[in-house]
Amino acid sequence: MQTQLRLDLTDLGYQAKVAGSGEEAQTLLIQERVAGVLLDLVLDEGEEAGFELLRWIRQNHPGLPVIVLSAAQVSSAAIRRAYELGASSYFVKGNAPMAHIYSDLAARLVEGGTGRAGHYRFGRLDFDPTSRTMTLDQRQIRLTSQQTALVVHLAQGSKAATAGDLIAAGLFRPNAARSTVHSALLTLRRKLDELEPDLGSKLLHSTAKGYSLGPIV
Repeated sequence: MQTQLRLDLTDLGYQAKVAGSGEEAQTLLIQERVAGVLLDLVLDEGEEAGFELLRWIRQNHPGLPVIVLSAAQVSSAAIRRAYELGASSYFVKGNAPMAHIYSDLAARLVEGGTGRAGHYRFGRLDFDPTSRTMTLDQRQIRLTSQQTALVVHLAQGSKAATAGDLIAAGLFRPNAARSTVHSALLTLRRKLDELEPDLGSKLLHSTAKGYSLGPIV
């Protein structure tokens, strides 16, 4: 099925990457910017490895769509566990037509196949890009259009995005300075601090590799 998925996704215009184990998948998600994941729960290391990978993805890439495929995990308990760990969708191989899987993938990838529409959950923090609101417990703030676009873009991919990536994505003017990008992200951090002290630095991470988002515990 792996070969069929790769060929079909390539024909549909996606750049499909394949990982044969949980470790390979983690390495791929760290090194490359991925828009979505089709996850077979039964990996080479055993069925539990699929759940552990799903848990890792949600902890490290909370906005990344994960569509779970499984031929073995068909019990209601397994399906419930997958959703509790953050699966976006769950399909039993052989029961669901491939067209349904691809349609579900397309529905979760927006803006040229680089992200997911709808609500995002970063641990305790809820983000609604439609209303441009961030909600933590009973407190809420409203972001600007650019701030909303920044959060959506960072939530969509697995790999940290550099200032150059954000400029290339059209979130800033083509000739914008890197310092302009950094200043905008610092402003976003300060806005998030209105919900809770230091929330901005907890959600928005800045490293030598670029900018990324993390869950709020």
